[in-house]
Amino acid sequence: MFDFNTMPTVGEWLDFWFITYKQDLAANSVRNIEQILRLHTPAWFKELPLDEVNVLTADSALSSVKAPRQRKYARQVWHSAFKKAVQVELLSRNVMENAQPVKYRKKKSEALTIEEQDAFFEAIKGDRMEQLFWFAALTGARRAEICALKWSDVNWKEELIVIRGTKTEDSYRCFPLSEELKEVLRRQAEQQKRDRGTRFECKDGRIFPYNVSYVSQVFKKYCPAHHFHELRHTFVTRCAESEISVSVCQQLVGHSTPNITLNIYTHVLDRHKRKEAAKFSLHPDSGFSSMKKDHV
Repeated sequence: MFDFNTMPTVGEWLDFWFITYKQDLAANSVRNIEQILRLHTPAWFKELPLDEVNVLTADSALSSVKAPRQRKYARQVWHSAFKKAVQVELLSRNVMENAQPVKYRKKKSEALTIEEQDAFFEAIKGDRMEQLFWFAALTGARRAEICALKWSDVNWKEELIVIRGTKTEDSYRCFPLSEELKEVLRRQAEQQKRDRGTRFECKDGRIFPYNVSYVSQVFKKYCPAHHFHELRHTFVTRCAESEISVSVCQQLVGHSTPNITLNIYTHVLDRHKRKEAAKFSLHPDSGFSSMKKDHV
C-alpha cells in the first residue's frame, strides 16, 4: 500500500488497482490480470513514478513483452489501470491512449477431426490425466472449470454435475451425467484412492487437482496440432453433427449468447449441406449426370 499523500510508482499503483478494483471479476479474469502484472510488466517500468510515464516509456515497456497475445493484453490491462488513475485524479491524462497499438489476431479454433480425436485418446491411454481429457471431450468444459470441480459438485442421485463457470453468470450450469461421464468419474475416484499416501494425494476435494497451465502442456504433448481449448470446440462440433439443438448445446457449454454456438454450427451444417447437395441429380435413378458433354 502506498502513501496517499505521495505519487505512487507504477508498480504500487498497479498493485493497488488490482486489489481494490478487480477482485470481483471471474476467477479466470483475475488470474489473467495477475499474470500480466507479475510476469509481463517489466521491473524497471514498475519502479517509475506514475506521473513520469510518457508514451515513449509505455511503448518501450510494451515492446519488452515478446508474445503478441500477452503484449496486447498487457496494453489493455495497463490502459485500464491508468484510466482509473485519471478518474481518481492521480493523473491528468492516460498516456496509454497514445501507446503503440498491438496487432494480434487470435488463431481461429479448429475442432479435432474424428481421426485426430481417436488418435489422441489412443495416445493418452494410461496417462494420469486421461480421465480429465475424457471429461473435457464429453462436456466441452473450460480447463479452469474442470480444475475447479469438486466431488461435492457431483449429484449421483439426480445424475448431474455442477460446473461453476469462470467467465459469465451463464457459464454456471448443471451438466447431465451420461453413462460415459459416470465411468470417467468412477475411474478418477479409483485413481485418487490409489494416490492416498503418495505425493499425488489430493486433499482439497477436487476431482482433477491440476494446474491449468500444466493441463495445456500435457495436452500439447499428445496433440501438438491443437490447443486444449479446441476440445471445447470439438464438443460443440460433435453436438452439431449429432443434431443436438443450438439452444441445448449453448446451455451445455455455458456460452453467454447463442451467436458463439451458432458460428460453429453454421460451419458444420455448411459442410454437411455441401456433401448432401453433391448427391443431387435430375435423374436420381439413372446414376448418371443429366448434363451431356458436347461432341465435336
